[in-house]
Amino acid sequence: DMEESGADDGERPLTTRDIAVQASVKLAAGVAICAFFSDPLVETLSNVSKVTGIAPFFVGFVLTPLASNASEVVSSLSFASRKRKKNMSLTFAQVYGAVTMNNTLVLGLFLLVVYWKKLEWVYSSEVAIIVVGSVAVGLLGYSGTTFKAKVALPTLAIYPASLLAVYLLDTYLGWQ
Repeated sequence: DMEESGADDGERPLTTRDIAVQASVKLAAGVAICAFFSDPLVETLSNVSKVTGIAPFFVGFVLTPLASNASEVVSSLSFASRKRKKNMSLTFAQVYGAVTMNNTLVLGLFLLVVYWKKLEWVYSSEVAIIVVGSVAVGLLGYSGTTFKAKVALPTLAIYPASLLAVYLLDTYLGWQ
């Protein structure tokens, strides 16, 4: 059942077609904004990597999620600050959903680009750790609908543990 918009002030209710057009325009605008800012972001991350001497993967793996998930962080902090059981569960669910969606979407797009452009495969450790981390978070999220605060720290630890695991696999086991 559609909710009427502006019915009290004489405007006609939104139809499914109106909603689809509005959504398409907003989606196209979002894609245009991403396309416009993606090259400067990649260039900035490359420059940070060069200046600091840190591998580009690690710079991107740390800074890109901060930039792309800022709105979710603010929203999650807002929910969590209310300190109610329902709000904390909603915060955890939002974080789990964002992590799982981001990792699967980005990993899928990455693998598609590697395949399509026939790039040399030197990403075994990164892909393996992303899959393991995503499965771990996904299983935890799948395990229930209400989460105790004690699972927050181990869940958050998956991120730095993933970075450490990639470093160890690359440095000491020679994965590429």
